[in-house]
Amino acid sequence: MPLYEYRCGDCQKISSVLVRSVSEDTKDLQPSCDHCQGTDMHRLISKFSFRASWGDSLNWVPSGETSRDVNEDSPASIDSYMGRIKKEMGGQTSPDFNRERRDLKNP
Repeated sequence: MPLYEYRCGDCQKISSVLVRSVSEDTKDLQPSCDHCQGTDMHRLISKFSFRASWGDSLNWVPSGETSRDVNEDSPASIDSYMGRIKKEMGGQTSPDFNRERRDLKNP
């Protein structure tokens, strides 16, 4: 199911439209703005993302740039480091990882 983005010609805000079927003809699609309900919508070229499988993330190691400025004596520095790791892993972390971050913030 593709997700298309449109910019409203009236309010200039962006709305997303989920197309329920790949076979659905998007030329006939007449979306309305989620913000002002305008119909002067212009389709945008959207970014796409690629997420590696969980197995691929098991072979991942943090980059040198990620770990270079960590102060091991500072809970805030360690939490920031863990946040960068989470971002580099595409946001896929375990409940234990998230619990450890919470514990760092609330000793």
